[in-house]
Amino acid sequence: MGKRIIYTLATMGATAFGAGASAVGLLRHQAGSLRLAFDDDENRPYPTIAEVIAAPPHRDDDDSAALAVIGDSWLCGVDLDAEHAPPTLIGRGLARMLGTTVRVQSTARPSALSEDLHQQVDEVLRSPWLSRQLSAQWSESRRFAIISIGTGDIIHPIQATIGIPILNQAINRLQREGRYTVFVLVCPNLGGLPGLRDPLKTSMRRTSRVLAGSQWLAALSARAVPLRATGALSGTTRRSLLNESGRYPSELGYAQLSSTLLAAIAERIEAPVVVDRSLDVPEKGETARRHEFSPSPQPDSPATDTPQVEPAETDSPATGSPAAAS
Repeated sequence: MGKRIIYTLATMGATAFGAGASAVGLLRHQAGSLRLAFDDDENRPYPTIAEVIAAPPHRDDDDSAALAVIGDSWLCGVDLDAEHAPPTLIGRGLARMLGTTVRVQSTARPSALSEDLHQQVDEVLRSPWLSRQLSAQWSESRRFAIISIGTGDIIHPIQATIGIPILNQAINRLQREGRYTVFVLVCPNLGGLPGLRDPLKTSMRRTSRVLAGSQWLAALSARAVPLRATGALSGTTRRSLLNESGRYPSELGYAQLSSTLLAAIAERIEAPVVVDRSLDVPEKGETARRHEFSPSPQPDSPATDTPQVEPAETDSPATGSPAAAS
């Protein structure tokens, strides 16, 4: 009887060990495949942006604001042209919100890691394009920097004690040397990316949540403004907000992230400017202008029973703030 129990326990132990080894092997295979795909993203096209976005007509205060975008594929606009990339969308929104010209520069690149932040911050601080000397009012209310980093640190694991201090140092340098108001888009919940399966899905979800929490606390302690990327990508199916690969946002997702960041900037600076939506919402703008310029009926003209056909109206953009979609 004793031998049977020992044999049974030994068999169960061997089975459990085999299952554990199989799970570890599967996790390594899944992680390796994701890492290769992530490294390939480094070669994908993305816009290099350094431009001036003009203020709205009749509202230019003859000064300028500065916007620096730093980080990885969640902000750089992978596979998009410059017109639809987040730096341009956010710059346009700022120009309308502040009523001033906005100088925009992006150093964000696909597959960037936390260790790349130092070089990107150097580019921003040394940039003549974003120099404080170009603005008569270079207070924090007119200088903004946005950081998104962390996805690469999950896919290419590094010690959290390295990644968080690098982020903290980047925030402090931008604030102290560049006089920027800094916004941090914390690491998204990578466990929700389409196509992932367990055990990698569970591992990514747990690790990304821990990193996002650490980044959130680091941003708060450095007097920056933390924002959740996962929360920004809501309101419709996540599949439409992410690229087919699931590793970075789609064009719609980039627009929605830009809207979220613009709303956070407006709240931080308590923007007093009301954005004119007549150019963005057809039912309040284009249709009204059509009625305004349509010929009015003459008093002596006989009435007809023919119904008037109203001009077709289109739905308003579903990407959130019109400032990001303009």
